[in-house]
Amino acid sequence: MGRLWVILLVSIVALSQLPAEGKILAQCDVVREMMRAKVSRSFISNWICLMQSESGLDTSKVTGPKGASSYSFGILQINSATWCTRGRAGGLCNKRCEDFINDDIQDDIACALKIYNREGFKAWDGWVKKCKNKPLPNIGNCRRRRMAAQVETL
Repeated sequence: MGRLWVILLVSIVALSQLPAEGKILAQCDVVREMMRAKVSRSFISNWICLMQSESGLDTSKVTGPKGASSYSFGILQINSATWCTRGRAGGLCNKRCEDFINDDIQDDIACALKIYNREGFKAWDGWVKKCKNKPLPNIGNCRRRRMAAQVETL
């Protein structure tokens, strides 16, 4: 029986070390995802800057440990101390932290909007250091490309 537990434990550890499905997104892809999530267009440049400074637009980024052995997950670096729980649904976003390290960022955005509604952009050190009162990314070319693509299909 003891040997079975060891095999089970080793299997669980090995599976938890598998790489998450994630990728580094292009800025215009993130703009489209933000618009799909109905984020106010006037704030999208702030969100892009935040994601660039926190994760480099890497959907699979995990950092930590930070204070109280917390980790931050995904493109928006959502922290396990308050917003999610490792290994099971929990935190104020009621999500598994691991759900934030795949290439579907809609759940990341939904949780980030909860964080923003409670604490604003100041909840992210990267935004405070690299975006607040600084030039923000120009996302106008993303909209122009989308409009040009729509005209071509007509």
